[in-house]
Amino acid sequence: MKIIANEFVFPILADKGCHASHFLVLQDGSIFCVCFCGTREGADDVRIIGIRRDAVTGRWGEPRPITEDDGQPHWNPVLFQRKDGVVILFYKVGRTIRDWKTRCMISYDGCKTFGESFEMVEGDDSGGRGPSRNKAIYLRDGSILAPGSTERGAWTCFFDRSFDEGRTWMRGKDICLPERFFDAANASQSHGIIQPTVWQSDFGVHALMRSGEGCLFRTDSSDGWDWCEPYPTDMPNNNSAVDLVNLPDGRLILACNPFSEDRRVGARSPLSLYESTDNGKTFTFLTHLATMPGEYSYPALRYENGHVYVTYTWRRRTIQFFCFSGI
Repeated sequence: MKIIANEFVFPILADKGCHASHFLVLQDGSIFCVCFCGTREGADDVRIIGIRRDAVTGRWGEPRPITEDDGQPHWNPVLFQRKDGVVILFYKVGRTIRDWKTRCMISYDGCKTFGESFEMVEGDDSGGRGPSRNKAIYLRDGSILAPGSTERGAWTCFFDRSFDEGRTWMRGKDICLPERFFDAANASQSHGIIQPTVWQSDFGVHALMRSGEGCLFRTDSSDGWDWCEPYPTDMPNNNSAVDLVNLPDGRLILACNPFSEDRRVGARSPLSLYESTDNGKTFTFLTHLATMPGEYSYPALRYENGHVYVTYTWRRRTIQFFCFSGI
């Protein structure tokens, strides 16, 4: 493994917090990263900000606000680049997670500017549509699959699908964790599955899901519409987000906090990378990204041109960027 970059996206914040980064490797080789930033998570001044890493100099520019000041908090931005180069920014809006609405903004110039925001699905009141945290992907039939979840009662996953490059969406059925998997000792706390990370293989479409039950859960589908009952995996989960990317040779790279403390609320350190050579049935340790005390969480992964790229939350005070090759 050759480390290409290991750096902060912007200087450590003194009086604000940030979280839930996402990014794209753009066609000119630059990196465009987004996250939410404000006084604290859920505060009315929280906005989505964007930062660009120059392809030539390797330097990050100044953070700039992207979303409007509408008097309510913004959350969990997700970037998707269409085949024609157009970029869609998805993000959540609302003071409570259970009442999230999903809004979008479009960029036609490589994330230099974004147009006015609009509802992803007009009038939707389900608690959020489209990607809840992790990237949407193109399936081999040309459709876009967006991994979503809601947090009303027991946490529930679903998938949105678009056959017209993200202009309209069809919501799939809810994917619920069977009651027998719930940890009865912690039944008063939120439980279920949320924030899927999805990939396609020669055997179908698959997703790993964050859970409040001490491990990652998985579901599989032959067509992206009908999904099997979620089942537990051997990977521990501390009730924090994970992400995964598949390499051209079929291997998978998973970023996660591989720890479960008291089953539900585990430490968000270390943050580590794992590899699978059997389509996600088993994972082996590759390396740690962070091991110090504190929060290192919510990784986002991409693979482009022989490089694996990662961003993640660094103590809620900045976003860390990591890039490596030779894996």
